Amino acid sequence: MTKTLIDLAKALLNATLILLAVCLFLGWKLMDAAGGVTANAAAIADRVTPLRTAVAGLQEETASLRAALQDGTGTAPAVRLEQLEHRLAQIQDSLSEMRGLPQQAAAEAARAGAAELAARLISAVPGLKDGGAACTPPGS
Repeated sequence: MTKTLIDLAKALLNATLILLAVCLFLGWKLMDAAGGVTANAAAIADRVTPLRTAVAGLQEETASLRAALQDGTGTAPAVRLEQLEHRLAQIQDSLSEMRGLPQQAAAEAARAGAAELAARLISAVPGLKDGGAACTPPGS
């Protein structure tokens, strides 16, 4: 009876240690994934900065054009309006490109995860590394 209790205590300890190791591994993978997401967010933020600068310039140009039109001292407002419309079209193009960034980041993360999973499966299954040469049907 004592031996059974000792064996049970050892089994519980082993199970606890295995669960702890699994939790540590999953935590490590989670932190790695969070680092990747942070890097993607930083890249997206870097792409937003020029757009913010362009919008600020557009606001200044609009304010100066408005002031010139109110004063009546505006020289060739049609040309300035065309330039303003051109800059606005450029900003709209940049915005339409940026709308796809989250989807692109998610797709890249999914591809990277699938490639990593496939690599782990290939390395874990014997015979897949060399193209399946070790796999032979039974009785041959």
